This record gives sequence, C-alpha cells and structure tokens, in this order.
Amino acid sequence: MKALLLLSAAVLTLLGLTGVFWPEGMMDLAKYSFTTSGTYAVGALRILIGTFLFLCAKASRTPRTVRVIGAVIFTVGIVGVLLSHEPAQRLSEWFVAKGADTFRIVACLPLAVGLFIGGSTLTKNSPK
Repeated sequence: MKALLLLSAAVLTLLGLTGVFWPEGMMDLAKYSFTTSGTYAVGALRILIGTFLFLCAKASRTPRTVRVIGAVIFTVGIVGVLLSHEPAQRLSEWFVAKGADTFRIVACLPLAVGLFIGGSTLTKNSPK
C-alpha cells in the first residue's frame, strides 16, 4: 500500500517538476491530452492515480486528506472522459495560448500535492 502511495506521489511530483522546468513539453502534452485518444489515456491515468490514493490513504499520516485528493482526481478523470472533445479542444487552445508562465504556475499544483502525499507517507510512524 505504501509503495503505491509513494508511486502516485512520485508521478504527481515529476509531472509538476516537468511543468515548472520544461513548460514547452507540458504544452505538447496538453495538446495531445485533448485529442480523442489522449483524452482516454489521461482519463485512465487520473482514474488509476485517484484509485491508488483513495485505497492506499491509510498508509499516510493524513488519510482523510489523501482520500479527498484521490476522490477529486478520480472524479476529474471520469468527467474528462465523458466530456465532448470540442469544448476540451477549445480549452486546450486557450490554455496553450496563455504561454509558458501559465504552465509553470499551474504545474505547482501537482507538485505541491505530490510533495504533500509523499511527505505524509514517509513521515508516518510504522506500527511496532
């Protein structure tokens, strides 16, 4: 359980770091993620991470908070898959038009969430 939680935290942290230090790469990922196949791939990844966080939350120091974060990520994955592609494509174009600095700011969210989850998991005292 703890390993899955740390893996989810690592994925979120790496995603955030990539967005902060290489926003152009994240722009390309954003363009792909709003295509037909990309929507399903990103949705599946969100559903998987949200499920891991929700089910493995008891291995952290703050299980309720981690469960809420997992439920939010899971819900965003489901909603993203169910939305039509035209509004999502317009949103992607608008977001990419904002530029690299916007991506850097937005990338701080998964970075902070990943560091929070990783920190709360690593600092939990193991039962004796």
